[in-house]
Amino acid sequence: MKIFFPLQVFYPSQAGGPANSVYWLTKYLKRSGVDPVILATDQGVPPDLALNKWSENEEGRVMHVRTAITYFPLHQTLRALRCVAAADVVQVSSIFFPAAFFSALFARLLGKKLVVSPRDELAPYGLTRSTARKRPILWFYRTFLARYASFHATAEKEVVDIENYFGQGIRVVHIPNLIEMPALMERSASGYLLFIGRIDPKKGIDKLIMAASRSLEFRNSNIILKIAGNGGVSYVTELRGLAETLGLADRVEFLGQVEGEAKQQLLADASWTFMPSISENFGVVVLESLAQNTPVIASTGTPWSILQDEKVGYWIDNDADSLASVIDTILTMTADEYNGYRGRSRKFVEEHFEINKIGGKWLDLYKSL
Repeated sequence: MKIFFPLQVFYPSQAGGPANSVYWLTKYLKRSGVDPVILATDQGVPPDLALNKWSENEEGRVMHVRTAITYFPLHQTLRALRCVAAADVVQVSSIFFPAAFFSALFARLLGKKLVVSPRDELAPYGLTRSTARKRPILWFYRTFLARYASFHATAEKEVVDIENYFGQGIRVVHIPNLIEMPALMERSASGYLLFIGRIDPKKGIDKLIMAASRSLEFRNSNIILKIAGNGGVSYVTELRGLAETLGLADRVEFLGQVEGEAKQQLLADASWTFMPSISENFGVVVLESLAQNTPVIASTGTPWSILQDEKVGYWIDNDADSLASVIDTILTMTADEYNGYRGRSRKFVEEHFEINKIGGKWLDLYKSL
């Protein structure tokens, strides 16, 4: 079975969660006898990576295409149409990304099996952004694709978003993002609070900085809030200005993009990782953090209520006062209680999200098409 993945980002890029989650999936599929074909832009890849050239790797046949304008990847889109024609299944990880959209349309025209992973694009918050560009694409989906495709949701929350938009008669399969377990790093730092991910207004980083300012325990301690990731220059400048205005210029560190082993060490050394997003369909960084035994605090805009149920983190509102309250809680936690959170974290991921254990759900989906 040949499965084609037209993507905006793919490993070794770290420009978004799917760069890793689809990478782990395609590696698993390749080991399982499936033939993945991956066509991605050059967004976020190392400068020495060969572009516009197919390579056979452990995750399948891969090409990163030189792309001048990410949101108009003409070269990638034209190549994608040829890949669709040769595929048995087309799996897109976006509704709106042009190469994914045209691949989905072409798959419909050729009668190819189609799996669509919207990845939070149908959440109410996502639908309020760039509405003029999205409106005609959504019309095509409603008219030609919604009842033809099988939709993939990473959480029950996303199942609801998809069905609310396209109706109850469509097929939606819930499979969480899965992770390939990293090596467990030895902790080498005294601990800090961490945000790691794309720097974007959706991520609620401003509220996290305000929460640190309002937390008496944070103010009265020496702990640092570290923010790792890339984003628009103007927004990063705005966040730096906020930290300075609140008197936290020396307590909030902006690290830029952190990747590879350094990222794993950053996660392992953190005391807690925060994901205070307005909306997320999943958030692979939750798994990456827990896999290094670092517990996570996620907002109720994410599907992570299980963190609180399993005592590997907290699930709270993402307003500054709620975040400040939980910061006070974690900074006054006893060592025994905190070590309990750490001791449960990696085991939780291994049981519920390890791809070699759970990945068969993907094979079942493809066989059922």
